Amino acid sequence: MELYDSWRDSPQVPPDWEPAAPPGAVVKVRLRNLRLLRALRQVLPGSWVKVYRRGRDGSEMHYFQHASGAVFNVKHKVKQ
Repeated sequence: MELYDSWRDSPQVPPDWEPAAPPGAVVKVRLRNLRLLRALRQVLPGSWVKVYRRGRDGSEMHYFQHASGAVFNVKHKVKQ
């Protein structure tokens, strides 16, 4: 399990990708998958959320974020 200090540090983020300006550009939701939440808490105890971050080009970044700001499983989703 690879953790990054920020979503920008992940190799999944294209170098030219820019987040959209708020409002509504970032959505954070509670984790409902308890098995995943337990696994994340074994690596880094504390609060975790799923984050959806919209980009200026219409694509999105999806990742799990710890209360400390550390992130896991960053994915770049391109709208087709």
